[in-house]
Amino acid sequence: MDNTGSVSRPRVPAAPLAWALAWAITAALIAAVQFTSRDPDSQLYAGISARLVEEPVSQWIAPQWWGFWNTQGPYCEHPVGMFVVPAVLGRFGYPKLQAAYAVNALYQIISFGLITLIAATVTTRRYARALTCLLQLLPIAFVFRVRANQEYAVLAGVLFALYATERARTRPAWAIGMVAGFCAVLLVKGVFAVMVPVTCVIWLIARTASNSRRFSDAAAWSAIVAMPIAGALVAWGYESAYVHVTGQSFLEIYRSRQLPDADIVGQSYVMRTAYTASWYLTRVAWYAFPWSLVAVGYGVRTLAQGEWAPWRPREADDDTGLQGMWFAFVAAVALTAAFSLAHRKADRYIFPVYFFIAGGGSGAALRRWPRLQRFAGHADRAWLPAALYVVLVVITLVSTGKLPRFTFWRT
Repeated sequence: MDNTGSVSRPRVPAAPLAWALAWAITAALIAAVQFTSRDPDSQLYAGISARLVEEPVSQWIAPQWWGFWNTQGPYCEHPVGMFVVPAVLGRFGYPKLQAAYAVNALYQIISFGLITLIAATVTTRRYARALTCLLQLLPIAFVFRVRANQEYAVLAGVLFALYATERARTRPAWAIGMVAGFCAVLLVKGVFAVMVPVTCVIWLIARTASNSRRFSDAAAWSAIVAMPIAGALVAWGYESAYVHVTGQSFLEIYRSRQLPDADIVGQSYVMRTAYTASWYLTRVAWYAFPWSLVAVGYGVRTLAQGEWAPWRPREADDDTGLQGMWFAFVAAVALTAAFSLAHRKADRYIFPVYFFIAGGGSGAALRRWPRLQRFAGHADRAWLPAALYVVLVVITLVSTGKLPRFTFWRT
């Protein structure tokens, strides 16, 4: 209570308010200019989402190709999770052809907000905000700035599970959030949800030295064990609902496309895996540039000095920063290796890797480079990452169709 006798009200945190305003502005701009991407995947996902608006909700679990990509029949490339939220937004009156782009912007904003929260657990709040600004300037961020793909939805799910993992170390109820993040990615991208338990395990290993009491991570480890069980239950429920609506098995069609028979044996598979790994490494080097180069240099240096293990005793102020960078590098390597085993490749498949490796590299630079530290000091404003996001979206909308279409800046 203040001196006048009035009851003081809690202030709304500036960062969430800024991000909410950023999404409102972005969604309004996308609708105002009637934005559509030139990317074929975005056109497909936006088109299917718009078509679902006209269908009964009971049929939403079984979208069709509806002539997109000159294809007919049931769409079983991924579960329906990516289409539901845009369809709901379209039902509420938002332009249905732009709804998927507006929802994708929401997933981006959630992702960048979570990046700030997660980074703040292993570095200062000032550096976390600076890192969030730097990651918005990655080449991959320019490519996917205004799109309707699943990649930011997947990244948001992975990051939410990671944030919940950190919170579950002190508040066991957050273990539910870990499983929820896993199930969300499962419903959007199917088998790609395997990256959630992988990254959560690596995070817990990296944070081992920060344990304040014995078994403090038990709830988080239990949630990781529960993920495949929850995944099986979600898959069973999804399959039952799909069969009820269509009379066909979604899982059988999906399995045949994601894991073709007799496609993972023999010497050709080994050679193809090696080629795919090298192919992904070139993408990581470019799409996370320039921080991918910093990450490699810092990793070589710390290995040479024998300081790589995050649980190695060291000064307290050096502890958590190294844990964050160790997680970023190891998670990037693990996911790249895992997806190199798949029979198909695409730069979007390892989308979270670009942000992990760039986060590790820029985090190392923030700790070592005085000029970047001064930038972080000048840029220490809660609203700045959200404001930068709006500026970059405006640049993308204005430049669509006016700039050469190459991988750094395609829309």
